[in-house]
Amino acid sequence: RKPRTAADLAEEAWARLEKLLIHYSDPATGYLSRALPFREGETDGDYDHLARVLEWSAGGDGDDEGGEA
Repeated sequence: RKPRTAADLAEEAWARLEKLLIHYSDPATGYLSRALPFREGETDGDYDHLARVLEWSAGGDGDDEGGEA
């Protein structure tokens, strides 16, 4: 595999950024508090408190008896 130059990497990064900006320019698109999955016990992202990460990661089997539907 041929090594890529800094210019190649920059061009690829710019193209990916443009795709991401187009994706998020749609008002119906929600924003992720954490784009990558986290390891067990790692709940210290900048927006985790807003996304209620601890509550959602505690999860379960999806059978919420008596809770919100």
